[in-house]
Amino acid sequence: MNETTAVTCPLCGDEVHKLIYRFHLESERLIIDKIKEQFPDWTRDDGICSRCIDYYHTELLMQQRMLPEIGPHFPVKSPDDFIILPSALRIDTDIRFTGKGVTICFIDSGFYLHDDLVRTRNRIKKIIDITDPDRTQDFFSKPHSSAWHGTMTSVVCAGDGYCSNGLYKGIAPDAELVLIKVQDDNGRIPTANIMKALEWVAVNHLTYNIKIVNLSVSTDENMSYHDSRIDQLAEQLINAGVNIVAAAGNDTDVMIKPPANAPNVISIGGVDDANDLTTVPLSYHSSFGTTIDGLYKPELVANAIWIAAPILPCTIEAEEAAALHHALQLSDEELMQQWPDVQKNTSLPENGNEKMSVTYCRQLLAKRVLQTKFFSRHYMHVDGTSFAAPLVTGVIAQLLQAKPELDPLNIRRLLFSTAKRLPDVPVVKQGYGYIRPRRALLNILNREVVMKQHASPFINRPKKMIEFHIQNSCAHQISLAGSFNYWAQDVLLMEPSANGFWKIEIPMPPQGTYTYKFLIDDKMWVEDVENPVREPDGFNGWNSVLNI
Repeated sequence: MNETTAVTCPLCGDEVHKLIYRFHLESERLIIDKIKEQFPDWTRDDGICSRCIDYYHTELLMQQRMLPEIGPHFPVKSPDDFIILPSALRIDTDIRFTGKGVTICFIDSGFYLHDDLVRTRNRIKKIIDITDPDRTQDFFSKPHSSAWHGTMTSVVCAGDGYCSNGLYKGIAPDAELVLIKVQDDNGRIPTANIMKALEWVAVNHLTYNIKIVNLSVSTDENMSYHDSRIDQLAEQLINAGVNIVAAAGNDTDVMIKPPANAPNVISIGGVDDANDLTTVPLSYHSSFGTTIDGLYKPELVANAIWIAAPILPCTIEAEEAAALHHALQLSDEELMQQWPDVQKNTSLPENGNEKMSVTYCRQLLAKRVLQTKFFSRHYMHVDGTSFAAPLVTGVIAQLLQAKPELDPLNIRRLLFSTAKRLPDVPVVKQGYGYIRPRRALLNILNREVVMKQHASPFINRPKKMIEFHIQNSCAHQISLAGSFNYWAQDVLLMEPSANGFWKIEIPMPPQGTYTYKFLIDDKMWVEDVENPVREPDGFNGWNSVLNI
């Protein structure tokens, strides 16, 4: 029997197939510095596993954004040498906004009353089966094959992360939900069922205060929006103040179909960030191009792969995921003792009477997790524009929480004008570009007149926060950067106010001395003129100094 020799990572102690020894010193210098903070005796010659590289990249980015810790080391990590990163972290949402007060309707295959939606607080206002309206909530309390897709899309958007201790929260974890099942008992989603669901929303959207409809399903027919009843209903709802978001599809050779082809429906394509916070997203195989009516779709792109989504509870898949991850936590001796039961409870091959080493058994476990994508007991990673669309839907819920009076036209303007054009993705595949939630939110936050009570910076010890202010009436964007966030640019975006003041509040860093500046419009660095403590910056200018 051929076995690949396993090596041990000197940092996490896990057995892996190989260690990384070569680093891009300029781009990964901060990573190396962070490792040496915790492991002073470590050198690059000792090597590190790719999983730890992922972890330190993520930890660094968390500190650059001044976000709360979610470590040490993610509690959920895969044995196939990568960590599935939370979606909200990857698209850089503002965690202050959670979709509170906003109702989202999901029209999808089917649904299950998942703990991430109901356990902390039941946020489901209404759940119906459009194919059989007499079905009660009891039906949705049991797993059905139709429930996989809709449960995943709704949790990706609005789950509160109950099953992951908050790690895999959706983009809008406080949003209220209306869930409409459209898959029939034969496993099909006929056009007529999507049409009935939209008709139901047209009649009931005021009753349930529905502000957004997410459609990660489509028809099988190519047709003009003039001839599609689904497109007409979507446009009718948009005119009535309901935002419609639709997945573009996952086939580059197929024309985009209703409802994503409608003029004012926001069609979402996909990109692949390789589950890495430091890379620029690349193309994903999502549908794109012109519709029958000559409209270019999609309008926006969002992450469409490596998305954490729930495993449907009480299914064979959920049982295997639990068995796999139980086995991964066993000691070597326990694993060998329990190996027959592990094989029985998973789809691992049986070896008969052949003696197997613990290293080979662990390799089989890792391979099976890679095949199933079950990276934890409760979650797997999924891909498709079906999951890119709910990310955008969640961002719209954040915008509506911040400014409830926004109508669909202004939502479109905000999302399109703040999107980022990706350099290596053809324009026809990305539309206006990659969604940037934080930029969109900053554009609509109420610019109130600020009466400053303190000079900048102000250390608010009871709140354990620090406030920074700067006055500039001409700037379009100002960000804060300093040694407390590794001088990351264009990350700590400041909020503008009506009288030319810009402000930001960040968590108080550990005790020490820090230097900082403001970056205006991505091109001009200025010190904090209200702070009398400064030191030369080495470039014939000044750094402001903060003492904690």
